[in-house]
Amino acid sequence: MTSRLLHCHGAVQIALILFVLQASYVSSVRARAISGGGCIASEREALISFRECFVDSAGRFSSWRGQDCCSWKGVRCSDRTGHVVKLDLGSQDYSDAILLRHQLSSSIAGLRHLRYLDLSFNYFNFTRIPLFLGTLSNLRYLNLSQTDFLGIVPTQLGNLSRLQYLDLSIYCSNCLEVSDLSWLPRLSLLKSIELSGINFGSISDWVHKVNVLPNLEILSLSNCGLNSTISTLSHSNLTNLEMLDLSYNHGLTGELPVWIGNLTNLSYLDLSYNMLVGSIPSGIEKMTIGNMTSLIYLDLSQNNLVGSVPVEVGNMRSLDILDLSQNMLVGDVPDGIGTLSNLTYLSLGLNNFSGVLSKEHFVNLVKLEYLDLSQNSLKIYFDEHWVPPFRLTGVYLRSCDMGPQFPSWLRWQTGTFTLDISNTSIYDVLPHWFWVAFSNTYILDLSINQLSGALPEKLELPFIEVMDLSRNYLSGQLPANLTAPNLGNLLLHNNRFTGTIPGYVCDGFGEINLSNNQLTGDFSECSATGRPLIMVDLKNNNFSGEFPRFLQNATELSFLDLSHNKFSGSVPTWVAEKMPRLEVLILRSNMFHGHLPKLLTGLVGLHYLDVAHNNLSGSVPSSLARLRAMRFSKGGDAHNYSSDSISTFVKDRELNYTHELTKKIVLIDLSSNVFTGYIPTELCFLKGLRSLNLSKNQLSGPIPGNIGALRGLESLDLSYNYFNGEIPSSVSDLNFLSCLNLSYNDLSGRIPSGQQLQTINGRYMYIGNSRLCGPPLLDNCTTNYTDQNFNQEHESEMHAISSCYPSLCTGFILGLWAVFCTMLFKKTWRTAYFRIVDVFYDKVYAQVAISKVVFMKKFLR
Repeated sequence: MTSRLLHCHGAVQIALILFVLQASYVSSVRARAISGGGCIASEREALISFRECFVDSAGRFSSWRGQDCCSWKGVRCSDRTGHVVKLDLGSQDYSDAILLRHQLSSSIAGLRHLRYLDLSFNYFNFTRIPLFLGTLSNLRYLNLSQTDFLGIVPTQLGNLSRLQYLDLSIYCSNCLEVSDLSWLPRLSLLKSIELSGINFGSISDWVHKVNVLPNLEILSLSNCGLNSTISTLSHSNLTNLEMLDLSYNHGLTGELPVWIGNLTNLSYLDLSYNMLVGSIPSGIEKMTIGNMTSLIYLDLSQNNLVGSVPVEVGNMRSLDILDLSQNMLVGDVPDGIGTLSNLTYLSLGLNNFSGVLSKEHFVNLVKLEYLDLSQNSLKIYFDEHWVPPFRLTGVYLRSCDMGPQFPSWLRWQTGTFTLDISNTSIYDVLPHWFWVAFSNTYILDLSINQLSGALPEKLELPFIEVMDLSRNYLSGQLPANLTAPNLGNLLLHNNRFTGTIPGYVCDGFGEINLSNNQLTGDFSECSATGRPLIMVDLKNNNFSGEFPRFLQNATELSFLDLSHNKFSGSVPTWVAEKMPRLEVLILRSNMFHGHLPKLLTGLVGLHYLDVAHNNLSGSVPSSLARLRAMRFSKGGDAHNYSSDSISTFVKDRELNYTHELTKKIVLIDLSSNVFTGYIPTELCFLKGLRSLNLSKNQLSGPIPGNIGALRGLESLDLSYNYFNGEIPSSVSDLNFLSCLNLSYNDLSGRIPSGQQLQTINGRYMYIGNSRLCGPPLLDNCTTNYTDQNFNQEHESEMHAISSCYPSLCTGFILGLWAVFCTMLFKKTWRTAYFRIVDVFYDKVYAQVAISKVVFMKKFLR
């Protein structure tokens, strides 16, 4: 025993001696390398040179002072060798980012012992990933995520054979591109690879490159433009996989492979926003059998999955997030979902689920915070006195059946930020407790129900941003006091509200929609001083007074509908100056008078102009031709407005368009006013026009001959005016025309023929023009047109003769006595005179006879 102790003691002494010698050697090495500080001089100089590449407005390099670089923030040295082994200049977001001046300095390549490099969330000025990073052969960790590098990912990264963590993910789609993946298999030690946002282009063998990485635990290739079938991804070498994210690859197809259930270490699976088909395999529940981890995140949303949800989903007891929304799943919601006691997020919306959901589906969901069942055929039935075990922050139940009574269980959801129970078949009075329970809500949507009752006289909603109570049966006056400093969208349309407008309505909403109510009064006391208005819709009320002056502060307004009210006065000249972003202007069916302001042409984005059914007069401004947005087809890149629709007369009938669709319509409607004069030929420059309505005015003159230049025109209505002359032949060039109305004018001649015109059957569009002929009319142009020419010639001759009568009579009277006196004394003059009289008599007689025939023909037709 003693000998063993002596032997052990001797071994310890030898070990101590060796350790001292090694420490002495290392110390001597460091002493030789360090010059006046606590780090190796050459590496300190490399770091200083690297720092000079950046603009450091956030003070990230404020600690990089003195000789000891190992004490600088973000720099870490080895305790054993003194070499810099870690450089962490990444940030959590862009708030304290550093900005690259020109090019990244290659001095960093001098840090040969660097094992960890994080440059994430910085600005690299759209430069390329430097090739010299491939020389840092000791790197285990490389994070260049969310930097604005641009170009091709260099293949030199394949030289980093010791790399275990690689993150090049980027928000900027297509900024980085992979043209060759041959370098990837060389990184055989990789445990995590995140390349989200990088364009894989036409690379189809990415699956094979990934399959040979046996140590892989994290694989994130979201939004990479992958084009392949998911079944080609083998699980044989991916048994260690804990996270798989292939979301937002719209070219990723195929059925969910059953082998996914064999990835027993998987805790995170995101295959959303792809083109996956087939059903959810029942073997998916096997993902909960792992010894170390279990699935906590499952997102299969936005695919084309069909069939029902396997009942085995109830075995996935560790699930925190389950998202199967926006597929084509059918059947009942499995009861087993009610056993997922760790679930905080459940989204099954936009599917075809049916059946009844009761408290048994939710009784154990004590941690549930987010619930989306919207756009399904589900009946949600809870007992009136049931108190749910959860407190939801997000509730989306649109188009489910929750009625007829107002759901009382919502009374307990006092922490809800978003509540959408629109179109849920509720036929009830809106309870008073509702405004107390949801006083802290951000988004509130109760639209498309049959809620009745009145709103409280005083409402305090300090956080609300969107309030949509539209399309109900709410009545009474609007709240006299509304405390809602953050309210952006106030949508109360299609109700039965009465009374006048409170002052706050004009003060500070992004969108105001009060249309289709019974509101009265004017806006003379209204002033806007809050956030910029984007949309104002006041149609179908009983508003009166002049054009609302509070709109002079609406410099961001793009949509304005005042139609079907009793507004009067003139259309103000300040519209273009004060509302320069206006795109849709609807003043239809009011009592506006005066001229249409020529300054409207300052609205460069105006593509929808409807002032029909007013008392506007004067000529049609030729300056309308300068409306830039009407010169081209509208692409639909304007504002997105909240739901509801506008009515207009297009293609000879009333059509309803959503606010969204009005972005694609290019329209001018000046009908039912008292405009006079000609159609300006300049209007034919508006080649984006799809509908032009000038009917029921007092316009005259010919239809412009270049009307055919409006090639995109679908509807043209010029009826009930005084247009004359022939219909221009260029009308036949309107290849998209599906509605034409030229009735009740004074047009004449042959109706033009054309392939598109022949598809528009209906004589009504030419009725009231007695001198038109040709198909589709029954009048034969060969006869009628000749007779008309004959009539026109002789009518013009008679007009010429009748215009001569006053001068003939005057000359005859003045010269009568002089001639008569001369003829008394000269016989030859008398003979010549009577011969002239005979000739004149014969001509007059013939002209009268011809005129009589013409008159009789015209009278007897």
